[in-house]
Amino acid sequence: MSSSVPKIEGHATFYAHLRAGKVDKARIIGLDGDRFVEKILFGRSYMEVPVITSRICGICPVIHNVTSTKAVENALDIKVSEQVETLRKLMLCGQMVQSHSLHLYLLVLPDFMGMSSSFELQKKHPDIFADAVALKSYADSIIEIIGGRAVHPVSNVPGGFKKFPEISELRKLLEESKKMTDLGIKTLKLFQSFNYPEISRKIIYSALSDLNEYAFYGGEIKTTSGENFKAKDYKKYIYEEILPYNRAKFGTLKGKEMMVGAIARINLNKKQLEKEIGSLKELGVGEELSDNPFGNIIAQAIENYYFIVKSEAIIEKLIKEGISEESIVEPKKIDEGVAACEAPRGTLFHYYKFDKEGMLEKCDIVTPTVQNLPALEYDMKKLGPFLKDLDETERTEMIEMLIRSYDPCITCATH
Repeated sequence: MSSSVPKIEGHATFYAHLRAGKVDKARIIGLDGDRFVEKILFGRSYMEVPVITSRICGICPVIHNVTSTKAVENALDIKVSEQVETLRKLMLCGQMVQSHSLHLYLLVLPDFMGMSSSFELQKKHPDIFADAVALKSYADSIIEIIGGRAVHPVSNVPGGFKKFPEISELRKLLEESKKMTDLGIKTLKLFQSFNYPEISRKIIYSALSDLNEYAFYGGEIKTTSGENFKAKDYKKYIYEEILPYNRAKFGTLKGKEMMVGAIARINLNKKQLEKEIGSLKELGVGEELSDNPFGNIIAQAIENYYFIVKSEAIIEKLIKEGISEESIVEPKKIDEGVAACEAPRGTLFHYYKFDKEGMLEKCDIVTPTVQNLPALEYDMKKLGPFLKDLDETERTEMIEMLIRSYDPCITCATH
């Protein structure tokens, strides 16, 4: 069976062959055309690079901007202040809530409420649709105030910020954040109320990890298979290959399927998460985050709440300490650098090498969806027992639901 996949970021189709109750062949095929962003970057100045890379995606431009900026700074030995890092973390909180809320409410929720699209959801459940709009509006406000605009931020650049937020703007954000906390819990309870297919499989999870906090801005990469490595060594661990049926590359952990994203982050950093939002058991979260890919939906709902709480704490800190105007930090050298941050869909890597004039001559960007594609095909095969008693339409819908649980960004994967 094969079908295009609606309600995902970008365009894709899948192919699955069912034989004797088992899926013996599974393919996820990205249909977006290559835009050669890495090639476009060649010969560009270091200040231009984060501006261009943020255009890879309209759903997650902030994470590309921040990761790109950090990679440039590592290449040029630029050290920014704690204030700059705090502002970037706040932007990333907005990015997470922006992306998670859109995926959960507008792409996933119709599946579990028997609806075909978010348009139908808006008509039949305007109250629920209003919750989605409120969450996105809050996230947009964070990104606009800190980054200069809600999509494709312009204030964050290598060496700092071109413009710093006003305390009055932060106070308005704080008022909004206090309203969002209850909505974050409400969202989690909503997605906990659905029955998910009970798939159990063992797979490697990979994410940034930091002993002191729930990692999303920095840290080392940690996996459930026992691998630990720094971002600069990613090429020794993340193997990319081009398959004949797909425009996007496929990324593995030394040849083994792995899953990145919200479910990976929580499985690897549960203790750090609970320090900030309390026990997951008290939030009603059980074993659904262990070996079931559909657990990524619940994991995103948990993170949606977490990043609301985190954003409020950061805003309060900034108001209390005040905002100091800072000059852009100039480069100390020109070389190569790597950075990794957690995008909504998983770990994102940016690598750059500049010539002596500060112009880009080498580039590599490894996105979360690239790393998730092999695992997604692996999990499609695990659906066999669930598909054998369904008719053709129901089988297609089940596979589409699995694909959406990963929240793939085909646009990022075929940059």
